[in-house]
Amino acid sequence: MIDNDVHRLVWKQGYSSVSLRFQASTDGVLTQAINSNGESQLELRIAHGSLLVESGSFSLDIEDSYGIACGTEHALVLSFGSFGTRIYIDGYQVFSCATNLQPQEDTVLQNAQSNTLHVYDVDIELNTLKSEEICNRYECPAADIEFAAAYLAEPDINRISTMHTGTLYARFRVRGINQYGTIIAASRDNQELLNLSIDDDGFLYKVYINGGWNEYRAPGYWNDGQFHDVVVRAFRGAIDIYVNGSLIIHEPGQYMCEAVGGIDYFSIGEDTHGVRLFGEVRSGGIYTYALTDGQIASLSHKEPVTTTALFDKGFEGSASYRIPSMVTTPSGVVIAGCDQRVVISNDAPNKIHFVIRRSLDGGHTWNDLQTVISYPDKDGPSVDGASLIDSCMLVDRNTGRVIVLVDHFPGGVGFANAIQRRGTDDQGRLILTDDQDNSYYLNSDGTVEADTNNDSEATPASAYTVDEDGYVTYNGRDGGNIFFKKGIDENETLLTVRTSYLVEVHSDDDGATWSKPRYIDWMLREEWMGFLGTSPGSGLQLSTGPYAGRLLVPYYCCSANPQYSAGGALISDDGGNTWYRGHCINENRVVNGVSVDVTQIGDNDATTHESVFIEDSNGDVVVFFRNQHHSGRVGKAISHDGGNTWDELEFDPNIPDIFSQPNAITLPDREDWTYGEASHRVLFANACLMRPYRGCGVLRYSEDGGRTWKHSRCFNPYHYVYQCMSVRPDGDVGLLWERETAGVYYTHLTRSWLGID
Repeated sequence: MIDNDVHRLVWKQGYSSVSLRFQASTDGVLTQAINSNGESQLELRIAHGSLLVESGSFSLDIEDSYGIACGTEHALVLSFGSFGTRIYIDGYQVFSCATNLQPQEDTVLQNAQSNTLHVYDVDIELNTLKSEEICNRYECPAADIEFAAAYLAEPDINRISTMHTGTLYARFRVRGINQYGTIIAASRDNQELLNLSIDDDGFLYKVYINGGWNEYRAPGYWNDGQFHDVVVRAFRGAIDIYVNGSLIIHEPGQYMCEAVGGIDYFSIGEDTHGVRLFGEVRSGGIYTYALTDGQIASLSHKEPVTTTALFDKGFEGSASYRIPSMVTTPSGVVIAGCDQRVVISNDAPNKIHFVIRRSLDGGHTWNDLQTVISYPDKDGPSVDGASLIDSCMLVDRNTGRVIVLVDHFPGGVGFANAIQRRGTDDQGRLILTDDQDNSYYLNSDGTVEADTNNDSEATPASAYTVDEDGYVTYNGRDGGNIFFKKGIDENETLLTVRTSYLVEVHSDDDGATWSKPRYIDWMLREEWMGFLGTSPGSGLQLSTGPYAGRLLVPYYCCSANPQYSAGGALISDDGGNTWYRGHCINENRVVNGVSVDVTQIGDNDATTHESVFIEDSNGDVVVFFRNQHHSGRVGKAISHDGGNTWDELEFDPNIPDIFSQPNAITLPDREDWTYGEASHRVLFANACLMRPYRGCGVLRYSEDGGRTWKHSRCFNPYHYVYQCMSVRPDGDVGLLWERETAGVYYTHLTRSWLGID
């Protein structure tokens, strides 16, 4: 039931924080803020085992919080401010919203009080709590069984003998570099059945089931003589291993004590035969339930990060936002861009605008949304609308110009149904067709020129004019719009070719204003291509060697079958005025015994998809690319001629590829380093695990140009897809990332969080 006599709240205008503790074992309402008319201004509930926040038309499905309805205590904080809304569970942020959902009038807070839902310790503060404050206030609960000796007492063993869901935790160290041994183990009838150990390759957790060992390997280097926290969690059908508060592996098979048929002995700091760890277990214990990610992070006092929703579901009335792009300009302005998917969250065909938000203070606060490019609608937004999708952003450091290339599709057209035909002529003019497939060319002044091969009875070009929004005037009357979906306008006369286009816009004032869209695919596209478009995220300007100043934008293309694609670099040597297409990464390369013809690829191992470039300190350009190779690893290749051709292709054994866009940037390697310049220090990010949804965003750090990886950090173990990074003016990293269709978010990652000096 709901207890109506709990808290009366007087909200401060726009800025406040609400904290509470709760225990839940079922779905249901935790608390509601009710106004004097009995209307709910804000509701927090458990739905399908996760937190759901609702306010007016906004519904925040915080699905990554699954596991908070298992009957244990959790701490919840909502922080409201000019940034919108931030939500924290157990000391760490789990979600954010671009809109401030704080109730705008006095309310009564009605809290759940029942056997299955219980809310208590409610507090409101008339200020915005920071992530660091919230983290510092939270204390993880003590273990149900704390380690007090080299073995557990019999009653404690009985408590965990049939444990299916639970958490093992140990703070330990080995006594010197490259030492090893068992951290915890369990047995029955003197047969060891469970073991967690450390060696030169990382942690190994293994469980003996059905006559054999199931092994879970968490790779890394932690036998360095320092104390580390290791957590093994059995939950949601899997084993998760965390080290120092960060997820290292998530693998299916929820195997703990129950899976081995029970145990009668449990050892700490040695195996069950008495072979001791070359080190010590300082502390630890066993939780008979699954700890949340926040609780695991709090065990290690992991540094918190702060995330701001820049574009999310419902913001500015849009159904969804996707596909981040971002740069930091030479003057320190951060520009974040993405697809505004107005009607539904799908790719094209769909109504999609290209929008940005700017930060004038290095990523701390953000200006309002700006629509950079959009196309008109027929009778309001619909899935039949024209689209701008997959922006790629870069900066010319010589001029300060910000350049964006973005794909365009007319209404009803997308990647999979774009036809094999160019949509612009050799002068860059849009090709228009009538219902008899006669062709016309759209001049910059809105007049139309007829193709000389048109049928003799074709309408004279002088009958048509087209305004800058694509609306046609035909003999003085409405002639439809050239960008509309074919067949939706009864006045339709001329349409653009139903294919893909590449559009360029630029800004010379840090994104405050933008040029008119310019179609550049005529410089780049060939007739065999059904699609030619950007790899979204960030482009690159070269800074060293004979190609210094060159601009590179990653692209991919396909012929009639969109299943098979080929990618490379779009190249400009004049500041983005003209562009040409470099060779595809696999062009003429022998793959599985066949030389790759990019006009008719038919082998998944030969495909290259979305990609990103970095410039090594020696002038080499390194590409990382999404692919369908059977290895399941991110592809890499090196160009020694400024991105025109590619050599030394390999599939990095240390970077899983789940067929999702990668991003990478260089980091400062000297005091006078400028944003985007060549460096041997590289930061790479991608979604690297199917859970079975795309997720587990991991950042990897290299000090040798991406050839090897010094260490990695899991940023979000759950929903995570595309991303784009930039170096902030303070030298930290900004990460613009997406939770699939929920929105696009900006997170400040400090160098200390990344583990970078």
